[in-house]
Formats: sequence, structure tokens, C-alpha cells
Amino acid sequence: MTGLRIVLIVVGLALLLWAAYESYRRRVMAATPTIGAGDVPSVVDDEREVRVEVTGAATPGPGGPLTAPLSGTPCVWYRTKVTRSYRKWERDGDGNRREVNGTNVVYERQSAEPFVITDVSGQVPVHPADGRPDGAERVLDDREYAPGPLARKAKAAGARGLGAGPGTTKGHRYEEWVIRPGTNLYVLGAVRAGGTEQVAIRKPLNSPFIISTRNEQELSRFMRVKSLVGYAAGAILLIGTVAWWIAAPTA
Repeated sequence: MTGLRIVLIVVGLALLLWAAYESYRRRVMAATPTIGAGDVPSVVDDEREVRVEVTGAATPGPGGPLTAPLSGTPCVWYRTKVTRSYRKWERDGDGNRREVNGTNVVYERQSAEPFVITDVSGQVPVHPADGRPDGAERVLDDREYAPGPLARKAKAAGARGLGAGPGTTKGHRYEEWVIRPGTNLYVLGAVRAGGTEQVAIRKPLNSPFIISTRNEQELSRFMRVKSLVGYAAGAILLIGTVAWWIAAPTA
């Protein structure tokens, strides 16, 4: 029981930290004024990174529209994920064999090519890096229980070792998310002087990087709900576990 109590305390602390981070992101959003996409170059500072916030329509970057590799959807950003399901046999504490089912991710990739945010003031490129946009549209969620068209497309996109992992492969789940051209986005990031680099919004060094299909008000409300749920759940777990430990210290 001691091990379970420690796990519950760790989970409770993790929930409190997660809630605190969501609150921090919400405060950063509130403290950052929205500017026009075309005005971003005017705030660049040679001495420091400048946090900026823009809203506008997502349009293709210099390389043109992207194509999501599995669904073939035209987009400005995509994320592809392949999850393998498997079965294996294990022995329990009594030595009896039992079947165990599980999953493992065998391939995951998202585009890093820049796209452009456009509004009435002009345009600014956005480098998504490893940021994961909130509210991206899921355009594919399918399964194959034998190698088929999706497996071939995944391999063509660079997936290797689709059967890698424990046990015997039962099948694969293929998922894909995109941001289509014309989608309205909220972006919170940073601009900094980069020598010959083009002025663009990039992932900040020490503050949140947010790309979302929600507007700022919707995103703020969503973060507030998440932080309240995290604080409440974390507090309940911690208080309940400590009370249990005090009531039954040797259980």
C-alpha cells in the first residue's frame, strides 16, 4: 500500500504543477498585446527576444501548400501518428500464463515547414518547430489489421519498423491532424534578431509557444477550466492520500 500512496502523491503533485503551468500560460497571454501580422518586423529588438501575439488566416509558406502523407489533405501543417496494437503472454505471480494486450507508437511526425499568418495589416511567417497546435483538425483515424494502403503510405513517408515492439502485432491505428489553408489561428511566440534570418514568429526560449484554432477568449476560458480541474483533482488526491496514511499508517 505504501507504493500506491506514493504514486497517488506523485500524481497529485503532477496535477498541481500542470494546473500552475496552465495558469502561467493564461497570464502570459493576457499580458501580451495583440499586434497586426504586418507590424511584427517593427517590434524586433537587436538586444533581446520580443514576445508577440497575432491572429489571422493560415496561408502556405514559401514552399507552397503541404500534403498530409496518409490522408492526402492539402494543409499548412500536419501531424501523423501510427500506433501498433499487440498481444503477448506473461506469467503472473502464481506462474500462470495470461494474455496481455497493449499498444506502442511506432511512428510519429509533424511538419516543421513555416506557414504564414495573414491579416489586414500584412503577413508574418510562423515556424512551428515542435509546437503542437491546439485544435488541429483530425482528418484520419483508421485501423488496418494487415498491411494495406495506409501501411504503404506510412512507409513511403518514412515509417520504418511498423512491427517493432513487444509481442505479436494485431494491427495498426493510423491518425492524422492538419491545419488547412484559410484556418484562423491565434499565435503566441517570439521574434528575435537573427542576422540574415527572415523576421518570423518562432518558439520562444523561455516562455510559452501557443498555436491554436481557438481565439484568445476561448483559449483563455479553456485554460482556466483545465487549471481549476487540475488544482481540484491534485488537492483531493494529496489531501485524501495523506488522510488515508494518517488513519492507517501500517496498512
